[in-house]
Formats: sequence, structure tokens, C-alpha cells
Amino acid sequence: MTEYEKFMDSIKEKSDATKKQYRIQYNKLFKLVGKPVAETSEKKIIDLLDEIKNKNNSQALLNIALLVRKLNKLSVKQLEEKREKDKKKIFTAIKEKNVELRENLPTYNDIVEYMNYLFEQNQWTDYIINYLLIYFQVRNQDLDFEIVTKKRDTNDTDKNYMWFQPKKLTYIRNVYKTAKIVTPDGEQHGYGQKVNVITEPKMILAIKRVMGCQKSNLNCGTFIPNKASIHYYLQKATYKGLGETLYFKIIVNHFRKDLDKIKEISENRSTDLRTVLQFYDIDM
Repeated sequence: MTEYEKFMDSIKEKSDATKKQYRIQYNKLFKLVGKPVAETSEKKIIDLLDEIKNKNNSQALLNIALLVRKLNKLSVKQLEEKREKDKKKIFTAIKEKNVELRENLPTYNDIVEYMNYLFEQNQWTDYIINYLLIYFQVRNQDLDFEIVTKKRDTNDTDKNYMWFQPKKLTYIRNVYKTAKIVTPDGEQHGYGQKVNVITEPKMILAIKRVMGCQKSNLNCGTFIPNKASIHYYLQKATYKGLGETLYFKIIVNHFRKDLDKIKEISENRSTDLRTVLQFYDIDM
């Protein structure tokens, strides 16, 4: 069994999305080191990763190196120290970028007004995207959902759903970034299924209108035309093309003094509270 086969076999119980990302990152790392990862010293891996300017990209490869070396019962002390040092560098870079953002980002009221404008213009799908971004702080993947009218149609744990009922919506998320988290030691954690009930009349009506479009095979019933390009369609739908990350920064900044609200946002986002405050509060 090759190293790649052994590695992929070790994560065979993970979701298809997770396996895909790990496969991509493993192949990148293999190409970078030029031979099986386990045959490459920690120092060599670190030297090669230091040549990558984007620390987020190098961290993803570093995590693969950690998993592979642990799988082969090899030392990872240097790699773990490297990961902690790079985390500090990433945090510093984010703080510097946030200083610039503070002067240029629109306000929370701006994006709420834009959302309401979309409703008034009957732009149902864009309204729905903005509503979920603003009130549930979702990421791109969370917006890949099916609209259903029966509870029995929400049983596939590899899908997200918007269950329509006349007076409420039940938003069910099974597939999102932190639903399942694999730590470098190979352990799986995560936040699991998330369920939110929505009673906002405008949102219910918008979903109903989209369902009507779908029944009539109209373009207005196409929520995300290309699932592989969710990021593009989401960004296009947001105010001035800001996208979900900047929306999230705006929201966190607006509620930064309301700890209860920040905790709610952390829960909605399925992101650790400390991470929310460290990486997304632009007034830090």
C-alpha cells in the first residue's frame, strides 16, 4: 500500500468534502517535497513551507504533514512548533488588515438596508442569501441547501435543507465547514447538525416565491446555478460584492460590546468564541 493509499484509508470515514480537500492538499505536499511525506524530514518540510508566502496555504499543507507523520508514528515536535509560530504570524497579519478595513467597510445598517431593498425589488434568491448571512452568519457551503415541504425529505445527512411550512422555516445544516473537524492527531470533532427555526414573514415569502419559480421551471427558482461556484454567486449577491467574510466582520464589529450576541454569533457560525473575537473584530 502506498503512502497516499494508507493516508486516504485512514480518513475513509470522513465526509466526501473532507476527503476531497485532504486529497488535494496531500498531492500538493507530495509535489512540493518530491517524494513520500514520511520520507521527508521535519526540517525539510519546514524549509519548503517557509517559501510559501500565504501562511494559510502553508498551514493546510503543514496539517497534512502532521497527519501523515503521526500515521507513521514519526516525530512531529518541530512541525507542531512551526504551526504555533505561523498561527501568531497569521493573527498579526489579520490585525493589520483589520485596521485598514475599519476605515472602509460599510456599516451593519448599510447591509440590512440593502437586504430589505432586495426584498422590495423581488430579488428573492439574493434576499435569502443576505438574510442568512446577516442573521445566521453562514459561510458559502451553508447556502447549498434544498427546499422541501415534508420533514421526511430532510433525512439525508449529506445535505442541507430549508424545510418550508406555512408559518415557519426550519433551516437544517448537516454540511458546513465546521460540522466535522479532523485534528492533526486524526481525531474527529465538530459541531454536528445545526437546526434553526425562522419565523420572519419576509423570509418565508421569499422562499415561497422561489418554490413557485422552481415549479414553473423559471430562472428565479435557481438558487445557486453552479454548486462549484457558490463563492462567486454569494459574493455577487452581497452589498458591493463584499462576500461572506467581510459581512461577518461587519456584524461582529457592530455587536462587539454585546457579549450575549457575540456568543450567539459564535454558535451560529460554529466558530470558537475566542476565534471570533481575535480574527473578526476589526476594532481590536
